[in-house]
Amino acid sequence: MTEPHEPNGAERRRHARFPCEGFAEVIAFHTQIVFRGKIRDISRSGCFVETRARLSLPRLTEVEVRFTIAGLRQSVLARVMDVRPGKGAGFEFLAADPRLGQAFLGFLDRMSAQAPAAP
Repeated sequence: MTEPHEPNGAERRRHARFPCEGFAEVIAFHTQIVFRGKIRDISRSGCFVETRARLSLPRLTEVEVRFTIAGLRQSVLARVMDVRPGKGAGFEFLAADPRLGQAFLGFLDRMSAQAPAAP
């Protein structure tokens, strides 16, 4: 018997995500996979990287995500949360990574201020 969990498709994100455009490179050290794509959304706790690559990364695999958005260059440790073959992957940033500093948080604050108000 399975225990009840959130319904399929339920929102599990802890922070608001903002649509964006940027370039990303993801390195999975243990599986020796490197792929490139476009960042489509970002939050304080993660991002989604769009790629046509057929990824076979197991959930919770630790990776490094290097990205550039609006002039901000960032490199952060993350874990794979969702893989959509031929579409991309969702990543959760590891909160303990000290590289998620003031420049990144300031960038997200500016994105939040520019975001349209929720209806």
